[in-house]
Amino acid sequence: MLGQTRIRVMILIRRFGKVKLALAGLALLALLITPVLVQLKSMSVEIDGQTKNVRTIFNTVGGALEHSRLGIYPEDAVAPSRGTRLSKGMVVKVTRSVPVKLTVDGKTYETRTVAATVGDALTDLSGRYNLDLKEVDEVNLPRADVLPAGAELAVQRSIPIHVQADGKEYDTYLAPRLVAEALTKLNITVGSLDKVSLPLDHMLAPNDRVQVVRVVEKVESVKTEIPYQTVAQAADFPVGLPDKVVKRGANGLQEQTVKLVLEDGKEVDRQVLAQRVALAPVNQVVSRGAQTSISRGGAVVNFKRAYQVKATAYCEPGGRTAIGAAVRWGVVAVDPRVIPLGSKLYVDGYGQAEALDVGGAIKGNRIDLYMDSEEAARSWGVRYVIVYVQ
Repeated sequence: MLGQTRIRVMILIRRFGKVKLALAGLALLALLITPVLVQLKSMSVEIDGQTKNVRTIFNTVGGALEHSRLGIYPEDAVAPSRGTRLSKGMVVKVTRSVPVKLTVDGKTYETRTVAATVGDALTDLSGRYNLDLKEVDEVNLPRADVLPAGAELAVQRSIPIHVQADGKEYDTYLAPRLVAEALTKLNITVGSLDKVSLPLDHMLAPNDRVQVVRVVEKVESVKTEIPYQTVAQAADFPVGLPDKVVKRGANGLQEQTVKLVLEDGKEVDRQVLAQRVALAPVNQVVSRGAQTSISRGGAVVNFKRAYQVKATAYCEPGGRTAIGAAVRWGVVAVDPRVIPLGSKLYVDGYGQAEALDVGGAIKGNRIDLYMDSEEAARSWGVRYVIVYVQ
């Protein structure tokens, strides 16, 4: 076909001469490029806020963009994808990537990304370079920030640590740093008296536990009662009977200045700095029985101790006491915790007796008196009397 075209041109030159030569050249050019023009394809490209028309001989989106003059980078996002075959009326959207520099584990990566934020950029680069970056790893820019062109990102790998302070527990991740720096980053202020479980200049290692104990010293005025003392005066009534109050006592008041040391709100130490008696106590004065002998029926009864008891009379002829003795006049049932069994007694209104029996209902200052007849028991009934233990 090309040979035939040349022959035609030569004929034209001979016929029309040099005047027609220019027209013949144009005709030849048209004949040469017509097959190429027939194969050209076109697509619309949305890029940088504008729409560009691209004509190309390539069949795919990627091929067309690569050989266009739009300055496309391999990292730019293209939709539909670069491998999509061109079709009539196709519109291609290109999102420009921006340059970024990432430093991690002592290595720097200079590349580009279409990520909109710092966090998205880290996710993109982590997957692209198989870095296994985690959300807890520390980066020099906030992850939510818009990613600026030319951003320089520095990532530090984080380690798990446990921190306890102010009643709270923090299971968190931080890049290795000194304990003091870690507490500052967590907004935990350490006072001059506070205790920290690890030295502040200790370099944190994975799973380290840091406990902050708040220590507070304070001086307080503490008032306490001073118990009154009881002063007994000998009185003319039997030993053992209840004291009689002559003058009531009153507690005094002591005031102390103390320094308290608290750890996490709990007192761990107390030091008395000064003290004084703000109110002196008043002693209680009582009359206390001093008699050890009484006169009954013209006879003197000597005793060791007297008790005021509730006495109940009973009559059960032929019975036996708890120690096996036969019941009779003068047998008394007692509580052995008060009056020992076998004790010789004198019971006002009853006379001489012995503690030879016990009973389930006889508890404390109670006794049962045996009577020789039901009539005598009913006549006695229940009385409050004084028992003298000889």
